[in-house]
Amino acid sequence: MKNYDKQTIAQIRKPIVEAAIIMLVFYAIEIPMVHFNVFPDVNTLYIADIIIRVAGGTAGLIILNGYSKRGESKCTLKQLFTNKISGKTWLIMIPQIINILLPFLNLFIATVFTTKYIVTLSILIVQQFATGFYEEGVQRGLMMNGLIKFNISTVKRRLFTVLVTGLFFGLGHAPNIAFGENPLIQVPSTMCIGMFWAAVYMLSDNLLLVMLLHAFTDSTFRIVNGLFGYAREGFLYQAIECSRGIIEYVILPALAICICIWFDKLKNNASEDRLT
Repeated sequence: MKNYDKQTIAQIRKPIVEAAIIMLVFYAIEIPMVHFNVFPDVNTLYIADIIIRVAGGTAGLIILNGYSKRGESKCTLKQLFTNKISGKTWLIMIPQIINILLPFLNLFIATVFTTKYIVTLSILIVQQFATGFYEEGVQRGLMMNGLIKFNISTVKRRLFTVLVTGLFFGLGHAPNIAFGENPLIQVPSTMCIGMFWAAVYMLSDNLLLVMLLHAFTDSTFRIVNGLFGYAREGFLYQAIECSRGIIEYVILPALAICICIWFDKLKNNASEDRLT
């Protein structure tokens, strides 16, 4: 962040630090809650998790709104939930939308349909939307507040913003090792998709959009897995998983870089779309 005065650097760094603090508080509550089996019933555990995530996301938005009221944000909080999404942005999101829908192809090889776990599945889906609200509110909205206002004027600065945000998002999932997740898989995956969501957010100025992208990305395969049974050794299943991997690890990061490079042209087109 060269050529910035101390005040500008502080306005970029402060939201990042605040986002990190909210995440640390979240894990300081979440990890002991799971580790010590505070809620033996899985449904109760999911509900407690939802409450914690909604509280964390709300805290992030309250802080973000404070920046908005002081004129230290590019957009007001209301605008971040109402800004029109341009046609170009929707086109860029096609691979992400395909990635969201791909799990439904497993229905063609499904051998079992069950509603046995429908209550737990319903709570789990609500949890995924709470996750989208929390993680995007904190790690996109709050964390990127200063970066978007002061650090997107050139290709290098946009790349820096997207890479830093993606890295932050990926490393922010490393503590999930406490919940049995493999960080060698989850961290790179979330870093790549986090870069894309950061670029889309930077382009659209619409926080609600990335919240919903996040929620649906995390929900669709859980819906399919929760309602249907199918063989995971067959060609179709393997092709779906391979396709999702290519989208997440290759296509989405590449699109994020393209947005950084052609941002001005895309943004001008977006502005024209909003005027028509």
